[in-house]
Amino acid sequence: MKHEIAIAKAKDIADRILAPAARQNDKDARFSSEAVTALGSAGLLGLTLPTEFGGSALGPRTFAAVVATLAEADASAAMVYLMHICATATIVAARPSATVAQVLKDIATGHHLTTLAFSEAGSRSHFWAPVSRAKRNGDNVRLTAKKSWVTSAGQAQSYVVSALAPDGTGPTESTLYLFVGTTTGLSVAGAWDGLGMRANASAPMVLEGL
Repeated sequence: MKHEIAIAKAKDIADRILAPAARQNDKDARFSSEAVTALGSAGLLGLTLPTEFGGSALGPRTFAAVVATLAEADASAAMVYLMHICATATIVAARPSATVAQVLKDIATGHHLTTLAFSEAGSRSHFWAPVSRAKRNGDNVRLTAKKSWVTSAGQAQSYVVSALAPDGTGPTESTLYLFVGTTTGLSVAGAWDGLGMRANASAPMVLEGL
């Protein structure tokens, strides 16, 4: 997919799906699964993914233009897309594994929405300095945390979660973990009501011993 084609697809989705429903979705605080489906079908969920996973391998210029195009029609849908692409980038940077590769392939085919779960109440909006800490559990770790605002909470197929590393000594010595949305102990912990952004499901989430 070329830059111009990506922008054209985003404009079509913005005009045909986002704009007509944006006002009502915001009023009803309704997450637009139609928007996510359309973005997936258009290949835009895999916009920045390497071609080896089936992505378009386009860069920040195209990403910024697509987000701007979506935001002109629906700020909530644009935020959902923004967090998805940011989370996708962190997954690409992860240690290679069969699980990671499969998630990326699912994203590229348009069947997987991911997002970031970083912010915590005790971090004073410093999302890069989480309060929660992973604890060692044999060769693995367990994580319990309360996340303040998770865009697409309860709607995404996976979550990239931050926490202080088990042996970290500083406030920024964190590690990222990928959890699928069906993981036991992962739940939405409240409603979301953000002015003008009520349709992106940016609700708090709780992780209990994941």
